[in-house]
Parts: sequence; C-alpha cells; structure tokens
Amino acid sequence: MYQPFCKILLLAIALFLAGCSNTPSEAKARLQGRLLIWHPFQGKEAETLNLILNDYRELYPKVKIVSESVPEEEISEQFLQQAQSSLGPNLMISSYLSLRPLIKAGVLLPLNDYNLDLSTYFPRSILQVTVQDNLYGLPFSLNTQVLCYNKTKVEQPPKTLPEMRKEVQAKRQIALTSNFLDTFWGVQIFESKPSSEKEDFTGDFTFDSQAWAAWLEWLQQAKNHPDLILSSDQSTLHQTFATGKLAYYVCKSEEISDLKATLGEDKLGVTTLPGATNRPAGPLLFTRAVVFNQASSSATSQLALQLARFLTNAEQQTKLAIQTESLIPANSKVKLDERLSPIQAVLFAQSKTAVAVPLNFVYQFQKATEQDGELFYNLVLEGVMTPREGALELNQLFQDRRD
Repeated sequence: MYQPFCKILLLAIALFLAGCSNTPSEAKARLQGRLLIWHPFQGKEAETLNLILNDYRELYPKVKIVSESVPEEEISEQFLQQAQSSLGPNLMISSYLSLRPLIKAGVLLPLNDYNLDLSTYFPRSILQVTVQDNLYGLPFSLNTQVLCYNKTKVEQPPKTLPEMRKEVQAKRQIALTSNFLDTFWGVQIFESKPSSEKEDFTGDFTFDSQAWAAWLEWLQQAKNHPDLILSSDQSTLHQTFATGKLAYYVCKSEEISDLKATLGEDKLGVTTLPGATNRPAGPLLFTRAVVFNQASSSATSQLALQLARFLTNAEQQTKLAIQTESLIPANSKVKLDERLSPIQAVLFAQSKTAVAVPLNFVYQFQKATEQDGELFYNLVLEGVMTPREGALELNQLFQDRRD
C-alpha cells in the first residue's frame, strides 16, 4: 500500500515540475505577432531604445518589431493622419503635450478596461496621460530642469537661493533661460506650504500668484548683477556653457548628453536646482508616454501593451537612464547608485520635486502662458508692472481659462 502511494506521489511531483518548467517556454511560444513602433529619438537615445527592443526580441523571437524614428515636431500629426485611415504604428512614444488633439480625434486606445498596475509609475506622470479619469498611455520617460556647472570653476554648487546669489557676487556667472516656463522652477520655493504638505494627484492644478510675485521680485533684483545672465536665447546659453565660458547654466535634462560630450565628462557637474529649507525648486515636468493606436486589433493591442510594460519595467528604465544620460525614468521603483551614476541620480531626484501640469489642464495652461503669461513676465522684469500686479493679472487669466 505504501509503495504504490509513493509512486503516485512521485509521479504527481514530476508532472508538476515538468509543467512548471514548460510554462515560460510555452508562454514565449504563444507570444507572437508584428508591431510597428514610432518614436522621436535620435543619437544615443535611439540607440538605447533599439538595444532594449533587441533584448525584447531575444526573449520573444516570434514577435517582429519594426522601430521607426519620426521627428518630434511631426510625429503626433503623422500619427493622427495615419490612424484616421486605420493605418500607422501600433504604439508611439510622444510628449504628453501632443496628446489632447489625438484624444479628441478618437485615435488613441483608452486603457481603463485593461486593469493595468500603475503603482510603479510616478503619480505625477500618470496625471499627464489621464483626461477626466480616462487613461490614454503609459509613462515612458521624464524631462525637467537641473543646474549644470563647470567643475573647473566651481568647488561646491549652491543648494539654496542665498548661496546662488553669493556665487554671483563671487563673479561666477550663472545663466538662466529667461521666459515664463523656463524660470517657473523658482515659484515653488516661495510657496507658503512645503511641497510635502500640498501633494495633490487629483489632476487639479493651482497657480500660487503670491509665490510667483515673490519669485519675480527675486529675479528682478538678481538680474541687475552682471554675472547673472538672463537671456531668451537658450541655444546661445547652451553653447556658451558647453565651451567652458560659464560657471553655471540652468539646463534641461535632455541637454545633458550633448553637454557631457562637448564640455567633457570630467568637467560637467549636475546638481538639483537651488531651493530653500523644506521648499525645493519645482521645475516643470514633461512626460513622454507610450500611446496605442485605436485602429489596432484586440490581439495586437494586447501585444503592444505587453511590450510597453516591458519598456517601462524597472530593469529597462534603469538601462534607459544610465545609457542615454539624459532621459529620466518614469518608473518609481528604479534605484540609481549616485556613486556609479551621479548625473542620472540627480536627474531622478529632481524629477521627484518637479511640478506636473496635468493633461486635464495642459491646454488651458499652454494658452495662458503662451499668450499672456510671457507678456506679464517680461513687463514685470522690465519694471513696467510690479510683481504683485503681474501675478494678479496672470492668476485671473488662469481662472478664466479654467472656467
């Protein structure tokens, strides 16, 4: 009695183990199809994406992936034209700023019904792919601003605005792109509550007019010093810093790779923007998202979603950060060792304090800032309008746009 029972038990265990060992290979065999992906990347960013796609191909050899680069300024419009004819890529990587027209045209696949686990993404980035509680994409990468500095001119970069002013007084030149959006990073420093107390991921964007007025007053006073350079010509500032003529430059994260190559890896330093105690700087956050073509079949959409989850898992996002040197992971579970990847760790840290204008409000925000926000900004800095007057006018404009 005992011996037959043992044989049956051993047979059951063997069958169980065989089933377990075959499951991954069977799943791999079942996963097959063809996907066309569009992206806006060039150079090192494109190379890194293709390396990640090659890793996917090795895991799932029966999935054929065609990857095409389309210029950033053309990609969403081309997607719209193609998708309206039930053509185009199955998935696309694009800036969240271009999503509203695609959503309005009904060419993007809504993702609410797919029961996706969004817990690995930064909540701020989810706000930038969601409209009226409808999810239209998965965050792929982030862009924001940081403080770049020349290590040959700087011993210790400033951590606060008072320290930043001391650097200017010591004749270490600091360059800032002078416009409403690129100097928005200072507003959060002057807000009445620390950012940790005001986190709101509901999609509501509030403009603190008093904080903006205080920040403009600081800029107004600081710009009178000859070594604080405020210029609307970002290209010239970039080039001047890259050739080693400036100590500091408030740069965009997407500029890092080029600055590192031009200035030199041993000279380029990157740190978070100076803030205040309990009030870090809050540069604007821009999400690039993976979105999906509504015209794709159900099976193809499922396959595209599986690829997107692969592209945004912690392992692939770590590769993206380290190898591109400029793209910030949208996956909050990524761990970057600041000893091995100091620049990437700084970018990742800065993205955590960045301000995300939700997709719900981005159209109104763009209209307000492009049309009148820039005007009020310049009127204040030129002394035609007081910071308080400019802030009140702009706040009313935001309220009108919201209504």
